[in-house]
Amino acid sequence: MDKTGGAPMTTSGEAIRHLWTHKTQDHPWLPDEELVIERAEGVWVWTERGKKLLDGFAGLAVVNAGHGRREIAEAIAEQTVRLAYYPTTRQFSNRPAAELAAKLATLAPGDLDYSMFAVSGAEANERAMQIARHYWLASGKPGKHKVLSLQGGYHGGTTGTFAVCGLPHMVEPYAALHVPGFTKITPPYPYRDRGTGTDEQLVQRRAGELRAAILKEGPDTVSAVIMEPVISSGGFIMPPIGWLRAVRAICDELDVLMIADEVITGFGRTGRWFACEHDGVVPDLMTVAKGITSGYVPLSAAIARRRLADAFADDAKQENVHPGTYAAHPVACAAALANIKIFEQDNLVANAAAMGARLLDGLQQAVGKKRIVGEVRGRGLMVCVELVEPDGSGRPLDKERVASLDRKAWDRGAIVYARGQVVRLAPPLCINRQEIDQLVDVVTASIDELDAELN
Repeated sequence: MDKTGGAPMTTSGEAIRHLWTHKTQDHPWLPDEELVIERAEGVWVWTERGKKLLDGFAGLAVVNAGHGRREIAEAIAEQTVRLAYYPTTRQFSNRPAAELAAKLATLAPGDLDYSMFAVSGAEANERAMQIARHYWLASGKPGKHKVLSLQGGYHGGTTGTFAVCGLPHMVEPYAALHVPGFTKITPPYPYRDRGTGTDEQLVQRRAGELRAAILKEGPDTVSAVIMEPVISSGGFIMPPIGWLRAVRAICDELDVLMIADEVITGFGRTGRWFACEHDGVVPDLMTVAKGITSGYVPLSAAIARRRLADAFADDAKQENVHPGTYAAHPVACAAALANIKIFEQDNLVANAAAMGARLLDGLQQAVGKKRIVGEVRGRGLMVCVELVEPDGSGRPLDKERVASLDRKAWDRGAIVYARGQVVRLAPPLCINRQEIDQLVDVVTASIDELDAELN
């Protein structure tokens, strides 16, 4: 029964009361009606009320190819008419899924050749942990089931991925649902942890702690280590180059699988196709989402090395990793293929490296020496400003003060993501020099305003 009596809702304000959004406390400074995004093009979005904003966070570091790409829309429409859906269970498949899997095999590092598709980044990470578990069962090592992860890391909002989440405030309500075996270790955080030492010494120290944690758990019980090459939700923490190589060496030594969560960092975000390429590392499993379609249609994948796939018998009588209804969705895979074609034609990965360097340098010059700025850091178009108290103590700035930068930037015509102790920037990879400079100007003016308020 239609509870409205059939009368249409005349405004988004009336309709939005029925939409259960995530983190509704994020924007207490504006009514919901002000935050309805109506349209977008390139790096720009417009609200329903006509406000134009530079999208400094690409939605949620998702829209890598940029908004409003007709090539992707046309690929979606064409595939929808040709074949909108058919499952990839019972050995069925579809051409876009097969072509995308083959394309990913050419793009992914090393022998990461086999893709299992899913819908979200969280689901891809669950698939990776499931593949790891079944790999050890097939290898005659059934005791290997534990998964180690990093403090500050985030791998999705499902019960399974919350078990490896390193953000205590987020997972505490679900702690009773988790089984033992999900130890967290501290990642190398150069700004906070380097001290008077070097990055190399910091990597060695944290790698030693990882090795000790695996030995304490018992290598014969540890299935995998999962980590983001750049720890996003934890504050855009960027471990030094060499960290992933150290993790790879420890995993090889102790017979543990390495899972790289590239849900955010994948598809050009850090100036390489995949962030693990900065270290020259090939993980055993790599998960991707977000940038694989630039958010035009939800899609994700767990990409496995050849030896893992080879452990699964072709004539298995039971499903090893349970399928999903929408896995390898033909429309989503068609969108991904069109998206990747744009990346290649427009040289978006190289542009991310160049524009990321310009953004990083611009912010370092503009705000790097301000009293409330502890550090400006970045890798490709994944850049942040870490904020500190103005008393010289180096203590993180009050998180409410940091969050106020969202509104300050909004008022100046840009969307940023200010949470915890950092302002995060991750604009679409198609951004140009002029737009980078506009973003630098907005962030600089916003930080100047906050600094003045703290006098």
